[in-house]
Amino acid sequence: MRKDADALQYELAKLREDKAKDQDEINRLRDAVAFKERECADNDAKIKSIDYDLYKAQERANDLSKLADSKDYELRKTSEALDAATNELARTKDEHSRLMVESQSL
Repeated sequence: MRKDADALQYELAKLREDKAKDQDEINRLRDAVAFKERECADNDAKIKSIDYDLYKAQERANDLSKLADSKDYELRKTSEALDAATNELARTKDEHSRLMVESQSL
């Protein structure tokens, strides 16, 4: 009977030791999970920040595109006005030359 009691005592000590090891492992895993949760929260904050920066950059790109379109329109209108003025100048020079020839022949 003493032998059985010693065997049970030994078995109980072994189980307690295993339980302590398992508890240490559980605690280690809980710490790892907590670390990963903090890491995920940090990454989530970084992603939100980058999304906001991207949104702002897209808005700026849209604004610059609108400005470029506006400047392109102004340049096209100025170019058309220059062409019209150049044509008018050539027509006026021709008219002047014709009038000069006419006045000299009188």
